[in-house]
Amino acid sequence: MKGGSGMIRIPRSSLPVPLGERNWNGFVLGTVCATAGIATWSFVVGGSSASYLNAKMGMAAMLAGGLIGQLLVTLATIPVSTKHGIETVISTKPQLGIRGSYLALFMQYATALGWNAVLMIFFGRSAASILEVTGLIDSSARSTAATVFSVVGIVLVWILVSRGAKSLQKVGPVIAIAISLMAVYLLVVLFRAHGSGEIFSAQPLAPSPDRLLNYTSVVELLIVSTWGWWTYMGGMVRMVDTARKAVLPSMLGLGVAWVVVAIVSLYSSLTTGEADPTVWAPKVAGDVGGVIVLLFVAFANIGSTLVGAYVATLGVFQIPQVSSRLRWRVVAAVVLSPMLVVVLFFATEFYDNVDRFMAFIGLMIAPMVGIQIADWYLMGRRRSLRISGLYRHNSTSCYWYLGGFNPAGIIALALGSLTYQLLLNPVTYEPRSDLFKYLTASLPAVLVAAVVYTVLGRLWSRRLERSEQGGAEPVTDVSVAPKT
Repeated sequence: MKGGSGMIRIPRSSLPVPLGERNWNGFVLGTVCATAGIATWSFVVGGSSASYLNAKMGMAAMLAGGLIGQLLVTLATIPVSTKHGIETVISTKPQLGIRGSYLALFMQYATALGWNAVLMIFFGRSAASILEVTGLIDSSARSTAATVFSVVGIVLVWILVSRGAKSLQKVGPVIAIAISLMAVYLLVVLFRAHGSGEIFSAQPLAPSPDRLLNYTSVVELLIVSTWGWWTYMGGMVRMVDTARKAVLPSMLGLGVAWVVVAIVSLYSSLTTGEADPTVWAPKVAGDVGGVIVLLFVAFANIGSTLVGAYVATLGVFQIPQVSSRLRWRVVAAVVLSPMLVVVLFFATEFYDNVDRFMAFIGLMIAPMVGIQIADWYLMGRRRSLRISGLYRHNSTSCYWYLGGFNPAGIIALALGSLTYQLLLNPVTYEPRSDLFKYLTASLPAVLVAAVVYTVLGRLWSRRLERSEQGGAEPVTDVSVAPKT
């Protein structure tokens, strides 16, 4: 896969990528975003949305949620990553502090682990379904076969991440185009077999009596799904030299493309009454067509999992105690090992509760997005970021603050998460307040975190100014580093 000049380089370091080495153009970034975005979760989210809304309302809610979520992720991540060539976790140090950024690392790792586990579970189920449809195994061996193939998929991803995955980089655009064509094929087959009348008259699978609540639940589901891209964005867009080149490709690849595929899954789930794509794919496309669809999606999952595994490994590798003692491939193995536990012992429970997992993503990442937006646009970080301070892991860093933590960011993160929990129960995915159906849970969490961070940051800045004017020992600024 070529960029503006030469072969794409995937760095194994969290150090800033120099401008001369950022050889991804808009097309390359767009295809990488689409490759990362269009995978099993598109089908899973579409199937989950079918529980709440019909075809027309579901399509509107899904597009709205996807675009809203990705817009906020774009505002939070693209400016700092494209300007300075840094990845997501590193970019949180000014807001959370040197030690506080480990909270962001946990968010990144937990999100990547969760999504990758979904992908590998589906990879195994797809392979098992193919073997069952073709008569190579019977239904009694399906579960065992699915587990075996999930484990094989994880090992394959580890091999690719360890070697830099150059071969997969070359076919990334091919995967994105192929899976998009497959979605079009599914849509054509679906409309031919059932007709628009049957599709658009199909009722939701398990709706609430409250129509507005159903709509907001799907919007929230799509917003928290796009929060997952927050963990990926820095690792991808830092290979582009300007924000202008990154905004449209990321919005199309991660805000629209995967949602369109999810809408196909919505229609299929409504028509067949089955939310699981490994069940409805053969029903929609027939045995042969179903095998082809599952085969394409299964291998597309490898591409998406590779991106997630790379980003998670890169995040863990930036810890000095890790990078100085362990090789890249060992870190990659450690990062991927918890997925083995999930697919071996909790595959069904995890896969069947993916909407609750996504609610936990919103609980963690929504406030962080609000904090980063406030920091960059309201607190002036775009004019004052000190790159050297990001890579000093002791009190000599200007982002050490109080014991390595930024109180303004930590408090804002906590209050934003609390706001989310007061509106939506992340365990049951049930609203705790009537406000949820009017506001969602993610958007108030973003707003509260942004406001709290801005107010506390400005109060601390005034305290700093007073201490300096009085000749006292200056207090470390917890909101904005000194301007260069």
